[in-house]
Amino acid sequence: MSTHPTIHLFEQLAELLDLQLSEAGLDDAISRLAAWMDLARDHLTEDDLAVLGEIGGVLYREGLRRRGAP
Repeated sequence: MSTHPTIHLFEQLAELLDLQLSEAGLDDAISRLAAWMDLARDHLTEDDLAVLGEIGGVLYREGLRRRGAP
């Protein structure tokens, strides 16, 4: 099964971040997603906001798990 093109893009960008020695983590991704959602709110549908909100929720939950929070 081939990798979805967007997932392949994510993989390439992750490799680029590694090459750049970026220390960006989940908290950075969550903050950037929230800031972008605020900026784009007038251009996003309710469905867009729901999907992006769910993605943010998954990222946030994963961050809590990595910190060992209950």
